[in-house]
Amino acid sequence: MTNFMTYFRGDPLKSRLLLLVCLWLVALVAMSAVSPYFLQASTLPYLLQYVPVLGLLGLGQTLVILAGGPGIDLSVGSIVSLTGVVIGGLFAAGFAIWPACILGLAFGGLLGLLNGVLINVLNIPSLMATLATMFAYGGVAIATTQGAPVGGLPQSFSWLGQGTTFSLPNSFLFVLLPVAIILHVMLTRTTIGRHIVACGNDERAAHLSGLNVVRLRIGLYILSGLLSALGSVISLSWFLAARPDAGKGMELLAVTIAVLGGTHIFGGTGGIPGTVIAILIITTLQIGLQLANISAAWQLGIIGVMLIASVARSDVIRKMWSFRL
Repeated sequence: MTNFMTYFRGDPLKSRLLLLVCLWLVALVAMSAVSPYFLQASTLPYLLQYVPVLGLLGLGQTLVILAGGPGIDLSVGSIVSLTGVVIGGLFAAGFAIWPACILGLAFGGLLGLLNGVLINVLNIPSLMATLATMFAYGGVAIATTQGAPVGGLPQSFSWLGQGTTFSLPNSFLFVLLPVAIILHVMLTRTTIGRHIVACGNDERAAHLSGLNVVRLRIGLYILSGLLSALGSVISLSWFLAARPDAGKGMELLAVTIAVLGGTHIFGGTGGIPGTVIAILIITTLQIGLQLANISAAWQLGIIGVMLIASVARSDVIRKMWSFRL
């Protein structure tokens, strides 16, 4: 027990992870109480089916916020929508589905590049810049389709979004999990990861040390766009249709996941494991509340209250663990 306490004591990130695991367990117990269907054997695969799209957006948001600035990307949901429409349009124009997806990923990266340039070259505040591109990207998606979904995608494409391996969704097993592991290794074991954290901790010191902060942050917005586009590919494979509103509302949930996972809103502190657990917490609440027939408005309210409580409590928990037990 003493060794267990010592492992977490004095390390805010480890303390945060412990808190998040406890919150997830509480969420599981609470959702089991409000819905008798939650503990069924099919619930876990169903839950993990929902995780990948939102999870990829949360991972991208984590990197953008972690690098400071303060950075934020409110356009991720609209990138999901617009990229899906572009891929659906390319397929309708005669492209094979997987080449169309590759072009869609590149398109998502370009949308992220535009965000990065607006913020880091033209010095438009990230909140205003990505709010503007959120409306622009989403508006183009709706205008080009007149609000109607683009269907007709091949059934074979459903392998990624609907298929399972060892009873786990392919999109979780072969996309989200590997991406999360790669990003975690990048942040903790590579020079790029150290640069991201240094940039978020002290931008001026990073400049003085020779780090190209502008290029780094633009690169992270590109990566956020790529991850959003990858989420769009999963959504397309799941529904076999490109919905122009597919990513509606996901941007705020992505920010919630990043902050709930321990990423400081002004950068410099955070990590991928916390984000992954936060994804599970948010998805558990969403699925459980849906099974209990709780309205969407109440779902958002409950998630918001939980975020405020967890952010406030995390500081208290960190101080508690800092004492010798």
